[in-house]
Order: sequence, then C-alpha cells, then structure tokens
Amino acid sequence: MFGFISKNRTGLIVAAILFVMAGLMFFSSKGDSGIVDEAAHIPSGFSYITRGDYRLNPEHPPLIKDLAALPLVVIGAKFPYAYWQANDPVVNNQWEIGWRFLYQSGNDPDRLNMLARIPVMAISLVFGYFVFLWSRKLYGDKAGMLALTLYAFNTAIIAHSRFVTTDLGVSFAFFVNMMALYYYLQQPGWKKLLGAGLTFGLVLVTKFSAAVCLPVYFVVLIMVVLREGGQKPETLLQEINGPDRRKRFSAGVFSLAVICFAGIITAWLFYFPHTVNMPAQVQRELIRQSLPNGGMLAKFLPLLSGNSLTRPLAQYLLGFRMVTERVSGGHDAYLLGMVSNRGWWYYYPVALALKTQIGLFVLLLLTAAFWKRTNHKEWFTEWYFWTLPAALMCIGMNGKLNLGVRYMLPIYAFAIVYVSKTANILDFSAARALWNKKAHVQAGPAFWASLLVAGSVVWYVSAGIFSYPYYLAYYNEFIGGYKNGYKYLTDSNTDWGQDLKRLAVRVDALGIKKIYVDVFPGVTPAKYYMGDRMLEWHVQNGRPPEGSYLAVSATFFQNSRLKKTPENPLDYSWLDKLAPIENVGGSILIYKL
Repeated sequence: MFGFISKNRTGLIVAAILFVMAGLMFFSSKGDSGIVDEAAHIPSGFSYITRGDYRLNPEHPPLIKDLAALPLVVIGAKFPYAYWQANDPVVNNQWEIGWRFLYQSGNDPDRLNMLARIPVMAISLVFGYFVFLWSRKLYGDKAGMLALTLYAFNTAIIAHSRFVTTDLGVSFAFFVNMMALYYYLQQPGWKKLLGAGLTFGLVLVTKFSAAVCLPVYFVVLIMVVLREGGQKPETLLQEINGPDRRKRFSAGVFSLAVICFAGIITAWLFYFPHTVNMPAQVQRELIRQSLPNGGMLAKFLPLLSGNSLTRPLAQYLLGFRMVTERVSGGHDAYLLGMVSNRGWWYYYPVALALKTQIGLFVLLLLTAAFWKRTNHKEWFTEWYFWTLPAALMCIGMNGKLNLGVRYMLPIYAFAIVYVSKTANILDFSAARALWNKKAHVQAGPAFWASLLVAGSVVWYVSAGIFSYPYYLAYYNEFIGGYKNGYKYLTDSNTDWGQDLKRLAVRVDALGIKKIYVDVFPGVTPAKYYMGDRMLEWHVQNGRPPEGSYLAVSATFFQNSRLKKTPENPLDYSWLDKLAPIENVGGSILIYKL
C-alpha cells in the first residue's frame, strides 16, 4: 500500500487537488439558480443536437452549448418545438424559448441547469490538468503542483466553470492552442503543426473571440524571427528554427497559413451538422433580422444559404458579425459609481484588480524579485505566456463592451503557468533545521523567500476556499469582499441571476409574506422560485408603498441611473439613503421601506 502511494505520489496529489476543485464547483453550483446566459445557451444546444438547426443563439459558436445539452437529450427533457418551429415573432427567439424550456414545459429547471453544467465542470478539470502538465514540463514537478493548486482555487475560474457559457471553454481552447503552437515551434513537425491547426479550430467553434489569435500569431512570428537560430535545418518546417532569419520568417508564414487553414476546415466540419437541416429561407430571415442595418455582408450571406456546403460559412460569418456589432455598439455598464453604454478604457484593469486574489499579485511580484532563483527559461518562453493576455487586454481596453472580468478569464491560466516557477524558490531545509534547534543555522535569504512564497499561496488558497459558495460575486480584500462588490461593478462580475434560489430562502427566513421584486434575469425565473410571495416591480413604477419590502438586483439598482432622462426621471438613486436589511449573495439587496 505504502509502496503504491510512494510510486504514484504525484498522480495521487494531482487527483486529490482536482477532486477538491470538483467538490467546490459542484456543491456551490447546486445553490445557484440559472443565470441569464444559460437561458439562451442550454435550449440552443438542445435544438442543435435534436434538430440540426442553428436558428437560436447564432452569436455564439456551438461547441459548449452542444456539450451542455447532451445530458438533457439523454434524459429526454421536454422542449417547446412548436413554438421554436413557429419563428414567432422572430426566428432567433432564444430568450422566450429558454424560459419556456426551463420553467414552463414540465421540466425541473434546477435539474436541467445542474446536468448541463457538469460537462463544463469536466472541461475545467481537464483544463487544470493541462496547466499542470505545461508547468511541470517547463519548470519541474514543484512548479506543476503549484500551478495546479493556483488553478484549482482560483475564484474566477471556479465561478465560470459552473455555468453554461463560453468563457471557460474558450479559456481552455486558447490555452491548448498556445501550448500546441509552442511545442511545434520548439520541435517542428507535421503532427505538431496539425495539432496546432486542430486546436485553433477548437478555439473557432468555442467563441468568436478566436479572432484574437491572429494578432497573437503575428507577434509570435516576429518573436520567432528575433530569437537566436539553431543548426542548419533538414526539412522545410525546421527552417523555423534555422540560422537564416528570412527563411525562418518564410517557414513561420507557411506554418501559420497551415494552422489557419486546418482550423477553418475543422470549424466548417463542426458547423455542417448544425445547419444541415436548417431551411434556406429560415437562415435568410435570420440574417435579415440579425443584421437590421444592412450592409455588404447582409446582402452577401443570403447567397450562401441555398447550398448546404456554404450554409455553415454563412452561419459562422453571421455570428461573427453580430458579435462585432455588439462590441462596437456598447452595452449598459457600471464602474466605480459611473454608468455608461460606451465603456471605459480602464474597465478591465480595474475589474482584474478587484476580482483577482491578492495572493496572485504577490506571486507575480515575487517572481520578479527572486527571478534568478526561479529556474526561468529563455526570453522567448517567458514572453510567450503574455502574448495572448496582452492581446486580449488591448482589445478589451479599446472596445466598448464592458460586461465582466469573464472576458479576461483566459489570462489567468497563462499567469498561473508563468508564476508557477516560484515553486523552485521553496527550500525549507533551513526551517527544518531551525525547528530542530540547530544553533549554527541562520535564517538566510532562501528561508525568507520560501516563507513569502508559501504565505502567498496559503493566502490565495484560503480565499478560494472561504469564498464558497459566492464565487461569481467574489471580490478581494481591497474592497472588503463580495458584499461590497456591487458598489464597484455589476453585471456578470456580481449579479447574473445566480441568487434567486437564495433570495427565496432568505425571504422565508425573514418571515416576509409579500415582497416587491425587480431582479436579474427577469420575471419568469423569479416567479418560479418565489410564487405568490413575489410582486413584480420595475424602476419606472417609482417607489413601493411605505412599510413594504423590495428586492432589487445590483445590476438594476446601479444601471438604472443610466436610464434616467427628463422624460423618465425615475431610477433607484432614492435607495442610496437606505441601508439594505439583507445582501443576498452579494447580488440582490433587500430593503424595508
């Protein structure tokens, strides 16, 4: 028994860490009600699998939705096909279909949500294992263990591993694509080049932010040209590491062309079964309704609808165009007491500063302070980790879509691999000697460096554990935790509809018989959990009667200030003078008026 444990110690520790992470994800998710985006993603995936028709939710690629819907197909969940087929009033009537599927078709919404989330949790566990593998390969066993620990207890990763959205999925896809590209560049070969192409295809079918790969590939190509060349190559692909910079550039361009081509073919093959049963007239109407402003693409895409081979391309381009229009058009957002639908260039840096565990920032500082002790690699490898995070941040800071730190979620895994090298600082031989009272031993720099790293990791992991179960609304100690988060950020940073079940429980516990409710994501799910106790309310209704109770979500509370106009002077600013009697999960405030 002990021999088995000793022989397989690394594997058992990895399994134990992932097991704890799985428990944190699963049991915290059980307390969360369905979030806004799940109401569109889950039924969409169900319709893709059962009908081969992509009319719902074209603004997101299908992979995560497919995987999430598989368990629901297996159990035979009831779907409102008649309403879906009617296309009334619009072809992409995803929200109404979502409410009907989850809450009005005889299904158990909590069961459906939980089953649909399990595949995303499984992806997250696989993701963690890849983080461990890359870190161990680069920096050693201790680094691999540290990286896995940081991944498994990262509050943002846990939060978004428990919902049916594309954020965790694309973070994983970005990571494995950059990992595959890195190892191709280290030892070029056709199999590794194909792997980089297939993983690029994985990114394409996960989220439209895949477009960030193109500037990243360009930067990596420049880095390849600038780094030192090796020996004379024997094959075309090996020219990418050869001594001649011009040939290195040519080989790099050729490699990236192959990667892009393989990725596009992969995406087309994946999209094909999703549009095979989609009538041409339905796709044309979907294009017309989704691109109301017209334009060249709105005229071109219907031409592709008549052929089953080109229909997948039309669907992909339609979704991509919908996303770019949304990014450029902006969205209602709240930041540090301000409201805007045009965004702020510093939104994402602030969001990361407030919603990232402070221990990770400390580890980044320690990586720089003890650089020589970290077993670091050459400049190409060390800078490589930051190419994709930097591109994401640049795009985010120049865009107008400020909805949540989840758009920067891919950054965490790369930062974790980067700081994992600090594990090589850990040396507790001096500590053991001091513990054994060996008088000749001094607590030198190695001892204090080890203590700082260990303390930072303990601080980090503690935050990951004690944030349970409020991972989505997590905020670090800079602002005092999740209950203060709504004062700084809203939407998916704080309030995504995850606390409706908890609201119903708290209303019961407080003995409230009737309560006015204005919460994200809307009336249907709130009514499902609260029944006759709930009285529907909206900001334009003004102020409820004195002596009554009001539950308002953080997003509606803060964003209402943006809607205030001379014609409609009502917002929730009058609540600023009152203190909530209850803060439910950091996302819903209960007031007694």
